[in-house]
Amino acid sequence: MNSQVLSSQTIELEKDQVSILGPKLELHDCTVISEADGRGMAFPGLRMHGGVFDQKQALRDFHFEGVHFLRVRLMGKYIGCDFGDWEDMDRSSVSKCDFSSARMHDCRLLNCDMKGILIPKWPCFCLLNPAEVRDFVILQQWPKKIGLILDIYTDSDRECVAVLGDAGVLAKESGLPMSEIRELLQTIPGLHIVD
Repeated sequence: MNSQVLSSQTIELEKDQVSILGPKLELHDCTVISEADGRGMAFPGLRMHGGVFDQKQALRDFHFEGVHFLRVRLMGKYIGCDFGDWEDMDRSSVSKCDFSSARMHDCRLLNCDMKGILIPKWPCFCLLNPAEVRDFVILQQWPKKIGLILDIYTDSDRECVAVLGDAGVLAKESGLPMSEIRELLQTIPGLHIVD
């Protein structure tokens, strides 16, 4: 689909097929239901204003490059995904979006205003401006797995305004109870948790 403006439509991205949205595709209050994985999707010039992007199977290590999300509700499971753009906000952006119904781990939000963005509830956590707390993180004594993940999260450029992680995943990997992980995380300046 390209070079058109659609309103209040439902678009399905099917599993095991290549789905290309764009260039010059605008979706207003549309619903995108995706069964596709990262290898089967490309968005070279997609603008979504309002509506829902629902990722039905876990999407891993995908950069939403070429996508402009404005007031979109994102649902589904995202692991290692990037929203926005490292360098050029004219190429990709995320603004005033609702991630509260999504499951997210190792995801980054780039060059955006976090004030208008809703994040998922606990066990998701959001580390705001991770590059700014790097010194704090590396000076602490963390349990090994937690320290390694926090080292990765904070070893970032300033364009990364937030990293979202899942304490449930950290609990499995570290063998620590989630309550203890929460206590550890809450010592980090700029950490945000929604109950």
